[in-house]
Amino acid sequence: MDNTTSHAYRYKVDFYWKSLAMYGAALMMYAVLKGTIEEKTLSITLTDPIVILLACFVLISSLSLIVNHHARRVILINDGSITFQNRYRSRTFTLKDIRSIILVKDKRFRVNTLRAIKIGLHGRRRPLRLRPSLFEHEESLIQDMKQLKQKLHLKKA
Repeated sequence: MDNTTSHAYRYKVDFYWKSLAMYGAALMMYAVLKGTIEEKTLSITLTDPIVILLACFVLISSLSLIVNHHARRVILINDGSITFQNRYRSRTFTLKDIRSIILVKDKRFRVNTLRAIKIGLHGRRRPLRLRPSLFEHEESLIQDMKQLKQKLHLKKA
């Protein structure tokens, strides 16, 4: 990581698009299959409990997509700081504010992936938990956090 570059990692909203598309497709297919065709017209049953349940899933998925897209969450990693930014607020933590950075591996699947990054801060009892899989360019985010962790250890020594 250069002294002059800043890396930005945006929150992924792909999951919300995919779930909205799947629930919407399931709702349309079920409504069409449950409906009847009489005299060249299609009547769709909207009072069926499964149609109502799928419509609730579509509504919740679309609201989640709107909220998460509107928030514009971003992590900015500079040479000696981490900035957590959203539409309304920005918090910056420098190396002197950070107590520790712990990379938690996923032991369930026996794969070399990270489940979380814990950032311990001075003056805060619980660490910040960061899931790299929720952000774009997951691998480079992990590499930047490892480099920041090395700089933290060099500063302490």
